[in-house]
Amino acid sequence: MNRQRARIQQTISRAPRSAQQGIVLAVALVLLLVLTLIAVSSMDLATTQEKVSGNTRDRVLAFQAAEAALRAGEEAMEAAALAAFNGSNGLYEICAPEDTRTACAKPDYNKKDSVGWVAVDDKVGKVSRQPEFIVEKYNRSKTQASALDSDIPLDQVEFYRITARGFGQTDKSMVVLQTTYRRN
Repeated sequence: MNRQRARIQQTISRAPRSAQQGIVLAVALVLLLVLTLIAVSSMDLATTQEKVSGNTRDRVLAFQAAEAALRAGEEAMEAAALAAFNGSNGLYEICAPEDTRTACAKPDYNKKDSVGWVAVDDKVGKVSRQPEFIVEKYNRSKTQASALDSDIPLDQVEFYRITARGFGQTDKSMVVLQTTYRRN
């Protein structure tokens, strides 16, 4: 048995060196290349997901700030007496496009540096800029038919459009919300 084993080892050791091509080295290099590609793509994916989650967080903060400004505008409408809708203090009228009165010149919500907005008094945290709102009054008063008797006057109902904008943690995100508010 030992003779047979010695003969086999002798035959193996006599194999020509040219028969060994170095295939193990080539396979190892290919595997290393594949592992490197997998690692690089997973790092790229993780970076992209981090950016997406940061943008989502920024958008959610801007939305919450805009909602806070919308609620502040609604609370301002609850006052017993409203100031004149003359184009100051965030109070405007909804007018025809050709109307050039100051009361109709509302600020453009797309321009971040536009003036005429009312900033929210409560400090909203973690935002680059405090949320703002404006209130616009519809020119025509709507009437609510509460009675059909000729001697009872119809109730006057006033409608307003509240536009609010909020900013996220960076100044790159801005959310604009609008609501229609009815005041009796």
